[in-house]
Order: sequence, then structure tokens, then C-alpha cells
Amino acid sequence: MVYWILLQKSFMRNMQYKVAHLINNAASAIFGFVFIAIWVGVLQGKENESPYSALDMTYYIAAVQCILWLSGFLTAGLNIQNGVRNGAISLELARPTNYFLYVTSQEVGRLLYNLFFRSLPIGLVFSLTVGFYIPQHLPTYFFLCISILFAMIISINLHFLVGISACWTTEIDWAHFVNFTLLVGLGGQLVPIDLLPAPLSSITPYLPFAGAIYYPVMIFLEKISSEVILIQLIWVVVLTSFNLWLTEKARHKLEIQGG
Repeated sequence: MVYWILLQKSFMRNMQYKVAHLINNAASAIFGFVFIAIWVGVLQGKENESPYSALDMTYYIAAVQCILWLSGFLTAGLNIQNGVRNGAISLELARPTNYFLYVTSQEVGRLLYNLFFRSLPIGLVFSLTVGFYIPQHLPTYFFLCISILFAMIISINLHFLVGISACWTTEIDWAHFVNFTLLVGLGGQLVPIDLLPAPLSSITPYLPFAGAIYYPVMIFLEKISSEVILIQLIWVVVLTSFNLWLTEKARHKLEIQGG
């Protein structure tokens, strides 16, 4: 299938930059150490008053730094905006393939590369230094795989939404900035969303951003019920359906304008 070939080519293309990506891995680990140090300093002597201990937050930040490479650090707009600028999107939309799958399959290949050459190495660094949580129950691994898959799909959809908006706005830098800010801010990158002030702590669990980062991390740490996967599934269906509809609108817009 053409989408599988695109996925493979994207994976192999990223393989050419393994050495260069080691710098990114080191930077990600360093940021993780800094965030851990901040939380340890904040919680020191106050652990009885907090739902999280210093060790809990160490495990939390370590897991977040790994998950970010699967559902946080995606290609801005999935490069759709470049096709809009140079006109290549007209040919891509005219191909006898699903444009949504054509674009997202390439990003999936990149994320699979990140899994093996970014997330796992970073997790290994944390396990050899500050410690890394290992799930104690076998079903957790099953639910974790599903949750991470849904997190990737949610994030890909959010980035596709930003990219396809270029058909109407041309420039997406502002949209990407807003999307990334919401993703890390309401997704629980630095602060678990249950520690956010009200009413954010009541609203954010039902937003897609929590499904992209917070839920897979908490399932991994075995601190939340696997039922939250249903919230992720709902957003997967909603966002995918909306993007497929929006893609048709974009194709129609280009046809009216003469490609």
C-alpha cells in the first residue's frame, strides 16, 4: 500500500540523521533534569501536603520527556503550508490517494523513528541516572500501547488542522504557536493537569491536549484508570472526521480557484 511505503521512506529518511539527533536527545534529557530539580526543590519538606512526592514527579517528568517525542514534537503543520506556498498541494490533492493519509503516514514514519531513536534512549538515560518507573502490572503495557497510539493520532490531527488552515490563511506560524502552547500547557508537560487551578483542572481532562500527553503518562505510571482511553478515542474520532471533512473543503476551494 502506498501509505505504508510513505511511512517506510519517512522512517529511513530520518535514519540518515541519527548522529545529529543525539544532540536533541541530550538537550531533552538536560531539560528533564532541570524540571526534575525544580520539582524536587518545590516539594522538599512539603510532600505531605502534595498528592505527588518528589519521586513521583521525577518519574512523571522522565516519562513526559519520552512521550513528547511521540505526541509533542511533531512537524509544524506537517509541512502542508509549504505545499500551499509553492503550489504543490494542487498536485497532491489531485492524486488518486487520500490526502489526509498521504500526509499523516509520512509523519507516522517520523514518529516511529522517534520511538526507537529518541524516546527509548532518553528513557534509558533517565533510568541510569534519576530513575525510571517500570509498570508493575501486565495489563498496563497493553493499555499504554493503546493510549500512546491514540495520543499520536490526536497530536497528528491537531498538527494537520494547523497545516491545512494554510489553504485559507497561508501563514500558520501563529496557529502552530497557539497549538503547541496549548499542547504543553494544558497537556501536562510541566505540571500535572490535576494540579492546575480551578476551573482549568476540571476542564482540561476533557480536552484533546490531555489525551496527547497527560493520559499516556499517567497510565504508564499506573496512577489513573484505563477508562480515560475512551476520552482519547472520542477525540480521535472527532478530530479525524473533522480533518477529513476539512480536506474536502480545501480541495473544493482549490478547484474553484483553478488549482
